[in-house]
Amino acid sequence: MSSKTLRIAVPRNVGFPELVNVDRDLQTNATIISGFCIEVFKTAIGMLEDDEVDYEFIPFVNANGENKGSYGELIDHIYLQDYDAAVGDISITENRSLYVDFTLPYSDLGVGMVAQKERKNQMWIFLEPLTTDLWLSSASFFILTGIVIWLIEHPINNEFQGSISQQIGTIFWFSFSTLVFAHRERLISNLSRFVVIVWVFVVLILTSSYTATLTSMITVQQINLQLNPKKSYIGYQMGSKDFISNLNFKDTNLQPFASPEDYANALSRGSKKGGVSAIVDEIPYIKIFLSKYSADYSMVGSMSTTNGFAFVFRKGSPLVPEMSRAIAKLRADGRLTMMENAWFKGQPMVTIGDTSNNVNPLTIDSFGGLFLITGVSSTFAIAILYSFWVYRNWHFVRNCFNVMNFNLGNLRFI
Repeated sequence: MSSKTLRIAVPRNVGFPELVNVDRDLQTNATIISGFCIEVFKTAIGMLEDDEVDYEFIPFVNANGENKGSYGELIDHIYLQDYDAAVGDISITENRSLYVDFTLPYSDLGVGMVAQKERKNQMWIFLEPLTTDLWLSSASFFILTGIVIWLIEHPINNEFQGSISQQIGTIFWFSFSTLVFAHRERLISNLSRFVVIVWVFVVLILTSSYTATLTSMITVQQINLQLNPKKSYIGYQMGSKDFISNLNFKDTNLQPFASPEDYANALSRGSKKGGVSAIVDEIPYIKIFLSKYSADYSMVGSMSTTNGFAFVFRKGSPLVPEMSRAIAKLRADGRLTMMENAWFKGQPMVTIGDTSNNVNPLTIDSFGGLFLITGVSSTFAIAILYSFWVYRNWHFVRNCFNVMNFNLGNLRFI
């Protein structure tokens, strides 16, 4: 192979130039060939150790800048030895493999479905992370903790004294200020400090869990996709009807589009206004689309019905196993992912395991142990407080018991 310059055909994808693009510089009249597929090929062929392969890219386009034919016709040209290989967004299919050899795929496998994200009123979304019983339980423990602190501090702390309204206000202020750790009253008793330490720990976990759940509810996009076979239309990429026909969609419900902009326009209108309810395309095209329109659309499912993109060579070419090993190495060391992120903007997207998009609110069962801990600690502090009070005032308590016994005796005598 080193004694021959490989003639490599490169098709042009006008709608998805991030994958492969053939352009002409008007100033220098030079042909510029670029894209993710081109970069992967150059990197992989540069890793071959045994031979230094000479190659030239030949645009598979006519004078008008359009492809000379379909990708199936491009495969025929390689089979007829008009070209030695082809590089581009060319999918591996069973029929094509009868006439040419494919390397290992260098892209994601399968097809994905894209739909518009649900538009919903998020005015009261801050209430959704906690269930109603957890909101009520949390509020009850806030007030209970404030009362416990007041019972301990009131006899010895001037900041917890005053008129009835002032004391009630202090109870509520102190308890709910712990939510943002803004309580400023100085605590004198070690018992109250113990109760507050335990309660602040509970509040820290509660607020952290609330923040995480609220963030998930805002971040995870809720998908509203209801496909009615009779009323919904599905979009696909023009020229890709072969794999779409295997998904059991009716031809009357399918609409072809040429670019991500066409996808977005059709999805925004919806089936009722002459658009589509969803777009079905191969995963690499979906990634490029979402890199531009991820704010409004998301992938809601995927199926392993296609074999991904690969480089095409003539039957029996010794470069096929060499290039396949190079692709495997690029995938193993992460360089393939880095190139993909560079060309596809590295936008996150929903994968197969994330299509449910449901975030469950927190329930009281999740915090039952914490509420038990703070309840036990408050009860323990109150028990110790009144045990010391009884000990210090034992003579008064004993006199009360004596008076009660005397009165009971008089009652029995009467």
